[in-house]
This record gives sequence, C-alpha cells and structure tokens, in this order.
Amino acid sequence: MGLEIDAELTAGPLGTMITAAIVSGGGAAVPLVGPALGVGKLVSDHLNRQRMTMLTEAVRQAARRGAWLAGAGLALQGVDIALKFYELATYEKRLDQAVRAQQWLDALRSAQETALLRLEHGFRLAEARYEAVLASYPFHATPGTLAEELLLTPGGRTRPVLLIPADPPDVPAHSPWTGVRHRAVGELRKYPGALDVRAADRAFEWPHAELLRRDLDAVPAVYLQLGITGYDLEVRLGGSALLPGEILSVLPAVTLQRVGYREPEEWTAQELTALGAPAGAPPSPGRNADLNFERAARIAAFTAVMAADAHQLMHRLAYDEQVDAAAARAGLTLAGWPPGLGVPLELVADPPYHLLHQALRHHARGEGEAALFTVAAAAAWLAGEETVRTSRLAEVLTRAAGTGRMTAAHGRKFREAVAALGTAARLPARLHRALDALPAEAPAGAATVDATSPQRPGDAPGLFPPAGRPLL
Repeated sequence: MGLEIDAELTAGPLGTMITAAIVSGGGAAVPLVGPALGVGKLVSDHLNRQRMTMLTEAVRQAARRGAWLAGAGLALQGVDIALKFYELATYEKRLDQAVRAQQWLDALRSAQETALLRLEHGFRLAEARYEAVLASYPFHATPGTLAEELLLTPGGRTRPVLLIPADPPDVPAHSPWTGVRHRAVGELRKYPGALDVRAADRAFEWPHAELLRRDLDAVPAVYLQLGITGYDLEVRLGGSALLPGEILSVLPAVTLQRVGYREPEEWTAQELTALGAPAGAPPSPGRNADLNFERAARIAAFTAVMAADAHQLMHRLAYDEQVDAAAARAGLTLAGWPPGLGVPLELVADPPYHLLHQALRHHARGEGEAALFTVAAAAAWLAGEETVRTSRLAEVLTRAAGTGRMTAAHGRKFREAVAALGTAARLPARLHRALDALPAEAPAGAATVDATSPQRPGDAPGLFPPAGRPLL
C-alpha cells in the first residue's frame, strides 16, 4: 500500500525535506524522514478530521436542504396529483353532466317527435273527419256559412229556418213524384213571414249533429223531408229550438202526412177548385201530374207553416198566423183543430192578438157567439179585467185603449175581427165608436211592437190579467 501525502505537506521547509528525501531515494535519508513523517501525519489527521467534520456538517445541511426540497417536491407532486385527480374528477363530473344532458336532450327530442307524430296524426284525423263532414254536409258551402248568412239577415236567428233536403239518390227514375221537391220549395217561399226556406244540396237525415252544432246553434229550425214510397209521398217533419227554453230542444223527424198519387178520375170537384183547376172533366195525364205536384207541395207547405206558426206564437208579438191561408191553399180544413192550434195560452207571447185569431176561426166555423166571446176576452185581457162580458165589449175596449197596453197592431186586428163578426150579427153602434177610438198608429213616445224581435212567454208587459189566470 503506497503512502498518500497531502499536497499541503510538501510546502514550506518541512515539505522541502520530505521532498528531498523522497527524491534522493536513499536509505540513509530514512532516519531523517521518520520523525518528520510522524509530525506530518499528526497534522494531516487533524486537518482531515476538521475537513470531515465540515464535510459531515455540509452533508447534514445538504441533507436537511435535500429533505426540505424532497418534501417540497413531494408536496408539489402531491399537489400535482391532487390537481390531476381534481381535473379527472371534474372531467368525470362534466362528462357525467354531458351524458345526462345528452340523455335529457334525447328524451326531449323523442318526446317532441312523439308529440309531432301525435299532432300530425291528430291533424290527419281531423282532416279526415272534416272531409267526411264536408262529404255529408247538407250544403256545398263550408260549415258555418249558413250561420253567417243568418246573422246578416234581418230576423235570421228568430224566424224559423226551413231545411228541405235533396232527393236521395235511390229514388227510382220512373217514380211519379220525381221533381216534387222543387215545387214544394216554390210553395214554401210564399210564406216569408213565417219561414226562411233553405233548400239543401244533399240528402240528409234529421237530426244532423254537425249542422246543429256549426250552423243552427240556438236557431229555430224546421226539417221537412218528402219521402217517396212507391205512389205515396210521406211528409216528415222535425225541428230544433222551436219550443221555449230547453223543452225538447231537438224534435226527431216523424211522418205527419201521407199524400197519395191521384189518377185523373180520382179527383173531387172541391180538390180541383182548391187547386185552381176546372172541375168539369178529369184532367189530362200531363195536367194530372202537375196537379198532384201542386197538391203535394201545398200540403207540405201547410205542415211546415203549422210548425212555424206554433213557434212564432210563443216568441213574437202581434204575429199574423198563416196556417189558415196555407190550409185553404191545400184544400184542407181546420175544423178538426182547436181554435188555438193546440198552443197553451199561457205560452203565447201575445195572448190578446192570438185570441183575435181564434175569434176569426170561430167565425169561419159558424160559431158566432164563441167568436164574440173571444173578442171580448181579448179586450178584457188588455184592459186588465178578469171577467168577460160580451154586453160590455164597447166599454171594455174603451178602457183597454186607455191603458197603454193596446198597440196599433191590436187595434187593426180588433177592427178586422169585429168587421168579420158584423157580417153575421148586428153589433151595437157604440162598439163601432169604440173601435174608431182604438189606436191606428203607435202613440208618440211609445214603443212600437217589433214583429221580428223574439219574445219569451210572459215577457210582454201588461199582457196577462192581474190574477195571472187564463180567461179561457
């Protein structure tokens, strides 16, 4: 093992001696070098020990710094890892939120697509239903057109609308009644005050739900159908909103008349006279068909006017009933009917005016006393009296004229009834003087009776006696 000599031992005098001894390489120098080396070793050990102490302290300080740096590094690594975990957790959370949002969007899109499909299906179904409604609607015009026309027509929603359907497609071409509907429409239009005639473009049954809902809501209507069964013509009648309130709002169609086809030799002289045909000889075949059409049209019109009069009596003041003229044109008699046409007097909008119509019917039947009593009842009603006395008719008329309840329409009707009665019985002069005092025109400042305005039974003020009980 070689001797390690510190570099600082070769400096100075001691170092020169050591260096010279070593360089000479002789053994004679050894005794001189030994003591010097011992001293040098001591010095060297001391310095090395100091150096080691300093190195150890430096290492310890470095270790302490390293430990601190290592801790800081570990802390930084921990922070970095924590940040990475946070980022990862945040990413996962955002990813989860994104997945949920996408699922919600998918569900919303699916719900929207389902709603659109249902809406489209509903539109197609509604379109199909509307097409079906149009295909079976009585008129070529769109639903609701009739209602708009009635709103633009004076009295359109108070005067009954008469609906007459077209002939069904299964009517035999050789039927003797083919084309009678057109004649009936022309006859019905002769009563504009009673009916608003509307000839339908298609055949339809009654009641027709869509027609009632879209065009005839709360509108009085009369349905008149001419059904052909062989050589017979059935007159079927139905209606809606004809009675006061909600009583039987819709009346189903029922057969009221059956008209048989007359051969030329089956006509009576009275029937031919009523139709304006000569009664001397049977009509020709061509004339016979025309007479059958005319008779059927007039009977159908009488049936419809009868229903219209019943409605108008219950809803209008001073209504001039037309059923008598319709019956005369059809060659029919009302002798089997009650003078009031079966309408209870307490449901009539203008009882005195209706009583005067009844008086004229009594007179036409030759019932003079009943006619005079009915005129007196109308006067007592207007005068507010509960007792009817024909002997005091002139006085009661005078009092009725002074109550303000009698209108010009009542005055004209009283004159008409008394004039008719005067042809069969002699009436006192004071009655004629009382008639002259009746109002011929509506008094100034007083409300005029509107014959087109609807009235509910009992709405007309002062038309019922004080006791509230009917006189007849």
